Amino acid sequence: MAKPSPRIQDAYKKVDERDGGVCLHPGCGSSYNTSHHHIEQRSEAKDRVSCVENIVTLCYAHHQGNEGPHESAYWREHWKRWQVETYPHYMPKAEQNEMERLRLKRFKDPGVAERLEGLEGKWRRWEECRIKV
Repeated sequence: MAKPSPRIQDAYKKVDERDGGVCLHPGCGSSYNTSHHHIEQRSEAKDRVSCVENIVTLCYAHHQGNEGPHESAYWREHWKRWQVETYPHYMPKAEQNEMERLRLKRFKDPGVAERLEGLEGKWRRWEECRIKV
């Protein structure tokens, strides 16, 4: 596996400071063989690869095992909820994409303005609050 870029390494350091280097899976707390899990997949959210709000520390068993987000839809959804609860200002890629689509429709459909305004407000809050790497 290729060595992560310096920007991603900086993000991982901040995640390690936040998580204390232990697995955040409920009831675990192991510091053995931990790795970083991207809640929004790197392939789907390439601009969030080094986003601290999108990364959580998990041990090998809870990252790659049956109770891991790669195997279990329950745990995928758990980490998405954790992300929203921990970082209410975080704007998922799906909402950012919706905001972009609404910007294109705004001139055709006046009913989109309210939803677009809400998403743009959330985007501004995220830009202000996001953890800088």
